[in-house]
Amino acid sequence: MMALSPEILVPRLGEVLISNGLITEEQLNEAIEEQKRISTRGSWTRIGELLVDMGYISRESLNQAITQQILRFQQALLESNRTLEARVAERTAELEIAYQKLSELDLLKSNFVSAISHELRTPLTHIKGYIDLLLNSQGIDSIPDATLSLSIMQRSTDRLEGLIDDLIMFSSAENGKLMLLYESFDLKEATELVIARYTGQSNNRNLKIILDAQHENITIKADRNKIVWVINQFIDNAVKFSNSSATVSIHLKVIGDHALITIEDNGSGMTETQVDDAFQPFHQLDGKSNRSHGGTGIGLALARRIIEAHGSEIKVITAPGQGSSFQFKLPLFH
Repeated sequence: MMALSPEILVPRLGEVLISNGLITEEQLNEAIEEQKRISTRGSWTRIGELLVDMGYISRESLNQAITQQILRFQQALLESNRTLEARVAERTAELEIAYQKLSELDLLKSNFVSAISHELRTPLTHIKGYIDLLLNSQGIDSIPDATLSLSIMQRSTDRLEGLIDDLIMFSSAENGKLMLLYESFDLKEATELVIARYTGQSNNRNLKIILDAQHENITIKADRNKIVWVINQFIDNAVKFSNSSATVSIHLKVIGDHALITIEDNGSGMTETQVDDAFQPFHQLDGKSNRSHGGTGIGLALARRIIEAHGSEIKVITAPGQGSSFQFKLPLFH
């Protein structure tokens, strides 16, 4: 419902004068016509002044009518303000209820992710155990394709275990319980291990990962496992959204008392809106049901939380068709 303004609630002065019997409608119309004639000569006179000058109303009666009109306007203004305050209070209460419901849903989602992740881990541990047992059983080599099949199952369970660990870590980050185990380590050495592990697992023979380190030894103090996870995540993300001849460049520089880590790719790039969406949990830039890229949609969201937990931030430099660059700093260890 549209709120009525004081101007709408309060009648015009001419209407009030007519309703109070101080002037006639004909006299008001004559004054309006005179006002129009005066305006054509470049001048302007209030309708009340014209009514007095034309002898249709006394000055005293006009002043009384104007005073009453001012009082009506003030009253209407107060009433309008009270109505507005009531509507604002009503909308604020509705927003608070909606925010509370969203918070409850967010908590339920976080608890669900945490619970289901832990529940999945127990049966997965049993599956992994029996696969290892079968792989090490005597005579397994004599069964056609048994070793190959079990190896494929083992890699699949390892991948599933990694996804479950990511979900548990994300749930901890969402609940403000992300634990960081600080230690000093060589950033270049850790990055080389990530690259070796990634290229060893990748089926893309055209993949090129280039490491450009400014110094031979760059020692930082951070949670080694989580920083390794973040670098691996950025490489994985770069490869997903690059063509078959993907090139990923990792630059390690020392700026002041910090190490600057930059991961660049030659992929499709992103718009500003896509960058914002990419860091939203469970959001996929390719949201189609038959999308070509896998993943849970928590990678970049979790990477941001890990870097922010280290007191830093992720900067993204990108544009459609120009690839993407992800940067963050970590303190050096002295």
